[in-house]
Amino acid sequence: MFIKKGYIYSVISAVLFGSAGLFIKYAYSTGLESVSLLTIQYIFAIIIMFTLIMIKNKNQVKVNKKTLINLAIMGVVGNTFMTVFYYKAFEYLPVPLVTILLYTYPVMVFFYSTIFKKEKVTLKKSLAVALAFFGCILTLELLGGEIQYSIKGIMYGILCAVFYAFMNIFTENKLENVPPLTINAYSTLFSLMALLIYKPLTYSILSSLSVKGISSIIILAVFCEVIPLTLLYAAISYIGALKVSIIANLEVPSAVLMAFLFLGETVSVTQAIGIVLVIVATVLIK
Repeated sequence: MFIKKGYIYSVISAVLFGSAGLFIKYAYSTGLESVSLLTIQYIFAIIIMFTLIMIKNKNQVKVNKKTLINLAIMGVVGNTFMTVFYYKAFEYLPVPLVTILLYTYPVMVFFYSTIFKKEKVTLKKSLAVALAFFGCILTLELLGGEIQYSIKGIMYGILCAVFYAFMNIFTENKLENVPPLTINAYSTLFSLMALLIYKPLTYSILSSLSVKGISSIIILAVFCEVIPLTLLYAAISYIGALKVSIIANLEVPSAVLMAFLFLGETVSVTQAIGIVLVIVATVLIK
């Protein structure tokens, strides 16, 4: 039963995450920039999550000192940098490209396992890394030797993948026994604190919010953060980070389809082949 739940949660989480780019682009059209957007989104998300915890089981608000420190690391280091780089990437790149760059994170996990855990490097995994690299080249259309997309955007996408890999590894190693909603609520809270220190909200930012902007933020908070992240942490606790990360590849076709239907963003045949190669490579690595 728990295993079945894990698979269902993973699928729903991946599809909802796939829709994030659509609403981020929509929010940007209102004049919001990435850090301000995230900060306001986190305020809504934290209120929702802690309210749900108090209704569901208020004892889950209590965490010990060691867990609190781990949640702070998760929030400040993992969640903050992952989401900021993710949102920044959408300022420069189409939705499908940002999504596929994010989903190179299993390659980062592979390097982590090889360097720090001294896991054996097999021929299969080495070929998978090479396949992922070639898939990225096709997706970014770099074969002609000319970079057609923003280098800054590409770097943001890669850094996002690095910190997303960190979040998956850290959750499984340090927060395995912490309730999913508690992980999400506290890590988001610490992330919000870091963002407010970096760039405090001003009256001019708040007064410039439109109905369209607020609606986009609320949708992002509920359907692209609270629900999918909570389901992601729950799925990891049921079936482990490995299986969850494989199922999470569903985010890529979901993002491509939504970007095409609602934003008119298309991918070429070469890019489609590249996307397929990256997905196959990530599955092989795992």
